[in-house]
Amino acid sequence: MVKVDYQIIHNKMTATLTFDLRDDQHAFDCAVNGIKYFDLIDDIRQHLRSLEKYQDLTPDQYELVGKIREWLHSELLNAGLADKF
Repeated sequence: MVKVDYQIIHNKMTATLTFDLRDDQHAFDCAVNGIKYFDLIDDIRQHLRSLEKYQDLTPDQYELVGKIREWLHSELLNAGLADKF
């Protein structure tokens, strides 16, 4: 069995997580890369907003960007994450 201890330090709070990488590789990857996923989702949200607000889009493009933004917001709501952004 391969075990990995991973310590997270954020705003003076610490957490130690122990993973058995044979069984928990996906959970380990999520814990280690979570902030990257969060930042990427936020960058996508901001980019879509910027496209809608500042770009000269055709009506069809504007509608498509709006639908993508609505879909992303809905997915974040369903996942319980919408209030994190």
